[in-house]
Formats: sequence, C-alpha cells, structure tokens
Amino acid sequence: MKLILVRHAKAEHVYGKSDRERSLTPEGIKRFKPKAKKLAEQLNNQDKVFVWASTANRAQETADIIVENLDIEIVSSTEQAIYYGDFDELLDKMELLETGDTVILVGHQPSLSYWSGYLTGESVPFRTGDMACFRIFDLDPLSADLLWMIT
Repeated sequence: MKLILVRHAKAEHVYGKSDRERSLTPEGIKRFKPKAKKLAEQLNNQDKVFVWASTANRAQETADIIVENLDIEIVSSTEQAIYYGDFDELLDKMELLETGDTVILVGHQPSLSYWSGYLTGESVPFRTGDMACFRIFDLDPLSADLLWMIT
C-alpha cells in the first residue's frame, strides 16, 4: 500500500473567516496544478486510489485539483480526523484497504510532518503544495519508507 501525504496549496488569510472556511488563493491554485499533473504521472498504473481530504475548504479544493488530473478509478471522501490530526483513526481505515491500494491524504501542518515521522522515524517538512509518497510494508506494527517527494 502507498500513502501520499499532501499539504494543501497556498490559502488565503482573510479576517473574519474561520480556519475551515479559508480557500485557496489564485496563486496557490496556479502553483499547485503542475504538481498535481506530476502526481498523476506517478499514479497511472495504480489499481485503486482513495483521496481523503480534511474538512477544511482549502484541503478539499486541493483534493479537487488532484482528482481533476487523475484518469483512474478514484474513491474520494472528507475526513474530519485529518483536520484534527488523528492519525490512529486514519490507520484504522487503511486496515480495511487492499495491499495494492493508494491513499492520497490532503491535510495540514504540523500533522503531516508528525505523521511522516511516525511512518519512517524521520520527519519530512511540508511547504504548501508539497507531497511525499510512502510505501507501507505493515500497519501493525507500522513500517514504511519514503519513496519520493514532489516539492
């Protein structure tokens, strides 16, 4: 199984909007689209891809850009656990998937760096729009390695 951690693209900082309501900036969208195309090139041979996005608008908008670029079977969902940083709940969901499946998880900092450290023992920094793909050997006990990054 592969897990691709994606930090949402650049988002607006608008007074009066809640954190969840923040949207991507036009510049954030423009800069993320080429990364989504690179991601699509990496995934075209996958059997099944699950796209899990945080409940925040900016993560859902980032996930939409990813889905628009994929020409493969996709199952999308919104996961509150991503917004709250609950990796254990996400691992429980992953246990229900097949070995050859890929999960693209669109979330936030600092959770993504924490989770990368949890996966491999070494934290990966994530700037907006960055992606890191991990090959998961086992979920219990958790064992994984970093395959590639798109920055």
